[in-house]
Amino acid sequence: MSDTETASPSEAGARGGRLYLNGATVMTTPTDRQLAVAREAGFSGIEARAERLIGAPGELGAAAALGRAGEVFSLNGVRLGLRPDGAPELETLEADMVPRLAICRALRAPYLLAVPARVPGLDARRGLPGTREGLARARDLAAAAGVRVAFEFLGFPDCPIRTPRLAGEVVRGVDGAELILDVAHWHASGSPPLEGFPVDRLAMVHLNDLPPKPLAELEDADRLLPREGVIRLVDLLRDLRARRYAGPWSLETFNPAHWRADPLDLARRGFGAVMAVVGER
Repeated sequence: MSDTETASPSEAGARGGRLYLNGATVMTTPTDRQLAVAREAGFSGIEARAERLIGAPGELGAAAALGRAGEVFSLNGVRLGLRPDGAPELETLEADMVPRLAICRALRAPYLLAVPARVPGLDARRGLPGTREGLARARDLAAAAGVRVAFEFLGFPDCPIRTPRLAGEVVRGVDGAELILDVAHWHASGSPPLEGFPVDRLAMVHLNDLPPKPLAELEDADRLLPREGVIRLVDLLRDLRARRYAGPWSLETFNPAHWRADPLDLARRGFGAVMAVVGER
């Protein structure tokens, strides 16, 4: 595969157990340093963060100069905004896509991740059509730049697209859009079975863990390293493997305590934690 080609779903699956370090795990570390840390800790590469790179040409340039082909899996990400009535915020989305696609091209990242809006009081019935329309628009813009879009549902109570089944409904009919499954959002949505979730369209699984808190109170900052919390990781991975998913995987935590730790030490501990999980049967 050349540097400019993107991976198909089948090719992504063929990568098998490739492990990535999501920049949210070491958010306060510059992206070029994230790449170096990921290499030294044993990861295949990173998922870069838009929060760090938009408006930071120096950091983007340093990361682009250091990164190797295939080492940056994705840019996280872009929000599919909705108005309170469920209508998509397409003008905002189109404006947001411009710098993000430029970053993807600079880093040779094949994927841009898209997440749904958090709109208190908006239910799935009203939020689904607008989310699907936004995803289709993001897919079209990304495709013109040679980038693929992968959609990740959010398990928070104020998100209208908060379960695997609803995520499956969003991508149904949006050909070319793939999916991301984050175990924290799966847990926050009640750890439902993956019925209605097209695992064959899965581009990546984000691994982490969560403490024993009421589901409605969980936030990203609560995330832990795998096997430090109560998420039923073994059960979920068994279900994924039964549907022939074997990777790639990414370590994604947003824990501010992790940001204050030594990034290489954290990455090494995180790599061991991920390996312990994906190595189980």
